[in-house]
Amino acid sequence: MPQSSMADLKGSHRPTIFYRPILPSDLEVLEKIHGDLFPVRYESEFFHSVVNGCDIVSWGAVDRSRPSDQSDELIGFVTARIVLAEESEPFGLQRACHTWGDLHEEWI
Repeated sequence: MPQSSMADLKGSHRPTIFYRPILPSDLEVLEKIHGDLFPVRYESEFFHSVVNGCDIVSWGAVDRSRPSDQSDELIGFVTARIVLAEESEPFGLQRACHTWGDLHEEWI
């Protein structure tokens, strides 16, 4: 994966962002982007679950205006998983809310 800097993104470049499912072929770049963005290190099982669609909803962002060999490479992503409150881990930035008498958690 070629390295780029923020300076490379300035100027006349007009990105054409598309969203698509994350694929098994995205594993390496997904781990790299995640490691660059988040201070918490996840186990490889998490990334394998993401790329294989196991219990995690995920979408990837790609810039179709990049050169053809990079036009389908992930530049961003979102992942989500729904778990019961009693099955969730007690750490992280969270808040518990009562809605219609049921307890749920929102992880930020």
